[in-house]
Amino acid sequence: MQEICYGCIRVIPGDSGGRFPFCNSLFIDDAVKVVIDPGAGPDKLAEIKNKHHVDLVLNTHYHFDHIAYNYLFDQAEIRINEEESNCFRDRREIAARVSMVQVYGEEWVPGWLDRIARADSPQSPYTPQNRHEWWLSTARLDGTYRWGDVLDFGRTRLEVIAAPGHTAGFSCFYFPNQGVVYTGDIDLTEFGPWYCGTDSDIDQFIATARHIARLDADTFITGHEQGVLTRAEFRHRLDAYLAIIEQREQRILSALTEPLDAKQVAALGLIYGKKYLVDDWVRAWEEVAVEKHLRRLVRKGLAVCRNNKYSRA
Repeated sequence: MQEICYGCIRVIPGDSGGRFPFCNSLFIDDAVKVVIDPGAGPDKLAEIKNKHHVDLVLNTHYHFDHIAYNYLFDQAEIRINEEESNCFRDRREIAARVSMVQVYGEEWVPGWLDRIARADSPQSPYTPQNRHEWWLSTARLDGTYRWGDVLDFGRTRLEVIAAPGHTAGFSCFYFPNQGVVYTGDIDLTEFGPWYCGTDSDIDQFIATARHIARLDADTFITGHEQGVLTRAEFRHRLDAYLAIIEQREQRILSALTEPLDAKQVAALGLIYGKKYLVDDWVRAWEEVAVEKHLRRLVRKGLAVCRNNKYSRA
């Protein structure tokens, strides 16, 4: 994807085709100069910093790929949704929200904090769990925003849209005058929706995605991969994207040929794939997501739970 502009809004394509752990960022070159989700890559973002005095950095949520290069903008004000502001004030909150405390316990957290505090920590094979940027880019928070806020940058006005599901405080950014919406991690990737955190919710994710698709916008910019889509393209692809949720549940249901607990189902790698479970974070995400699906299957009457083991209804 090449850089594209919509008025003062410039799309900064993420490195590696915008795939995790990078994301597609936005730069608003207006009276107030703004970078949104600085995860595109260090060189591209350093170039913006060197050419412009950036006034403000906005994060749609606290995940690594959307905050990784906050630290480059040392002269800018950094803001995140007030619901997630504790992630920057106390990094232990991140560990809790990304499911590590739930799966590995509170005793896991000090070791993680020590690893991200050092630039020379050994890295994990499939996630940026030990990257030093976690430490650098959560070191400062200058302010917060709320759902429903309207931010005026000059010729560009941004409306903060409530978008819970991916995370509890996740926000999408809508630019009504340009007919543009930044959908962040409602990203339409082949992997599908991500709701593996303790602060994630599958049904909220679905409702949020449908709401975003109804916004009066001609251009939808996703946080990953292809990035720029028309309204028709976004709505068409959203159906297939959300259908992945049901496909995951069908795989889980098919695996319940005998009663299994959530850890046993997670060990099958039905969401991420078995080879990725060697990464501690992926293994935790798999377990948490599987448990969410199992409980959802019970609510739908398709599975039953007895003695913490699940079987088909």
